[in-house]
Amino acid sequence: MKIITNRTFEFSLFFNVDMGLFNCTPLQTINLERLFEIYQSTYLIEKSKELSIATDEQKEVIKNQLPYFTYSGSYSYRNNESILSYNSSLLPLDIDGLSEEDAIKVQKILSEQRGCLMSIISPRCKGVKSLIYLGVGVDCSNHYQTLSNNIEKIARELNIQEFESKIDPNQFKLSQPFFIGYNKHNFFNLDAIPTLWGLENIERKVVEHIPPTITNHTPTNNLEQKRIYCCIDRICKENESFFKGIGKGDRHRNIWRVRNLASILHYAPDLQEEMKGRMYNSIVAMYNSEDEAKRVRAIKTFENCWGSLADEKNDFIEKIIEDEKQKEKIRLEELKSINQ
Repeated sequence: MKIITNRTFEFSLFFNVDMGLFNCTPLQTINLERLFEIYQSTYLIEKSKELSIATDEQKEVIKNQLPYFTYSGSYSYRNNESILSYNSSLLPLDIDGLSEEDAIKVQKILSEQRGCLMSIISPRCKGVKSLIYLGVGVDCSNHYQTLSNNIEKIARELNIQEFESKIDPNQFKLSQPFFIGYNKHNFFNLDAIPTLWGLENIERKVVEHIPPTITNHTPTNNLEQKRIYCCIDRICKENESFFKGIGKGDRHRNIWRVRNLASILHYAPDLQEEMKGRMYNSIVAMYNSEDEAKRVRAIKTFENCWGSLADEKNDFIEKIIEDEKQKEKIRLEELKSINQ
């Protein structure tokens, strides 16, 4: 991976009107100058006008017709493992949930800050996106942790403290898409000077995996089997309920939640087919059809999440197993005493 510390930033551009956000294969690698040209292209101006007056239902369709880029660098495929070059000194900002008046105010404040390469209001005038050239680079391995844990400082240094709560930390994810939209309230500066401030490096927490003490368990009796099933079924129902109520914009990013179920099925291998089937149906139900779920790679994400996990320990199920083991021990002792 190439580390870029100066103004020669590299970005991966993604554009597919059929797949939109779900297209993860880049069209090309571009520089900052080309990015600014795309922002002010005729196509983008026209599509952004359509988006500005669209209904919520139309919004999703039109947004899929907009290009997006990866602010953090260039990629061979849009996931963290496929990064080719890393823009270590680039801070992305997505400030959302604003009134039009506040959006204009925030955009103006940011455009006046040292280090501001770009600040632009969203087509619907409810948010502001910006790129800031930092004076100190951010370690790639701690990228998200460093940015998300420094939001208070970022807001203070950029003089937008009153809008700190509106800064979306999701934009700080390494391979997070950065949608491109036009608005007349915009600012582009190829010659921005880096900030005089940097961000404290926050190391990523390494969560130690504690393997379960019991795997591929065979219940000692029917009651134990029923109790384990009830526990797993409850988790499955909670997931089903969650997926049923989720909004369109949050569907794909939450598919990973099936992991809490997949990772404990080693306690009841016989339930694997039933539980996977129920989760598969829940994922498909979030979309118009199974074909759509496949087209937008929801099924692929589901399969990856379901099949790539280590077994996890579940204290509640292990308590059930230990409880039934003790009951069985007592029962055997009672039988032994009767026979004597």
